[in-house]
Amino acid sequence: MKKGDNVITAGGVHGKVTAVENELVTLEIASNVNIKITKSYIAAIKKD
Repeated sequence: MKKGDNVITAGGVHGKVTAVENELVTLEIASNVNIKITKSYIAAIKKD
C-alpha cells in the first residue's frame, strides 16, 4: 500500500491513501476530508 492507492476499509469506506505512517494510514474520503485509520482495517486495494 502506497500514497495514491484507492482502498476500501473493513467498514466499507472508499478513499485514496494520502500518507502511510507505521500502523496508520491517512485516507482522503472526499475533497479536503481526511481520516486516519489503522493499517490492518484496510480490506482491499482497488485495481483501477
